[in-house]
Amino acid sequence: MNEAQVKHFIVMERQKGTTIEELIFILHDNGVPEYEISNYLEISIKYVEEILSDY
Repeated sequence: MNEAQVKHFIVMERQKGTTIEELIFILHDNGVPEYEISNYLEISIKYVEEILSDY
C-alpha cells in the first residue's frame, strides 16, 4: 500500500470502530514497517513494538 492508501484505510477503519491495536496488526500484516505505523497512527514506536511483541 502506498501512503495515500494507508491513510485512507486508517480513516475508514477508524470510522468502523477498529481499535488502534487492531490497526497495528493489520498494517503490520500488510507489510507496513513499524516506524511508519507509528507515524501514520501518531503513536510511539515503543507502543507499536510492545503490541507486536504479544503477536
